[in-house]
Amino acid sequence: MEDQWKIAEYNSDWRDLFDEIGLKLRDSLGNVAVRIDHVGSTSIVGLDAKPIIDIQISVVKLDDDSSYKSKIEETGFRLRKENPDKTKKYFRELPGKRRTHIHVREMGSFAEQKTLLFRDYLREHSQDCLRYAQEKHRLMSLFTNDRTKYVEGKGPVVWEILQKAHVWSQEVGWKPGRSDM
Repeated sequence: MEDQWKIAEYNSDWRDLFDEIGLKLRDSLGNVAVRIDHVGSTSIVGLDAKPIIDIQISVVKLDDDSSYKSKIEETGFRLRKENPDKTKKYFRELPGKRRTHIHVREMGSFAEQKTLLFRDYLREHSQDCLRYAQEKHRLMSLFTNDRTKYVEGKGPVVWEILQKAHVWSQEVGWKPGRSDM
């Protein structure tokens, strides 16, 4: 299996991988998933990224995991109960399968909207996209063996970009487009 703890050049196959997984999730979840979106760096054409597919599933009520947990698990993912982020439910692939992160968030929540805004902003702003990629490469070279420090290290640039995205969202009247799946 491919080493996924690295920053790889953009690969157009990432969209196909999302489509394959997203379709299975859509078939299993039906209308329980208000949205299923390809998010994270692999969703941004041209952006170097860890080759891990991130999928955001938006549901009406996050706390009603009985409406979606078993359906997501039927598609080959398991809930990670130790997730400290209370704004989402986090699912991962079964052992031996390709690394995939599934983030279930409540429709309209700050966390759901922030994720979509960050993605959409970077899709439209190549200079910030390049700056983000450069910072990820720099952090990976510093923290190759420390995932926590790598993730924490991205915080400042992410928040700087989000501040710009916020201004941009007001200028253009941004709202999330159609769901990817």
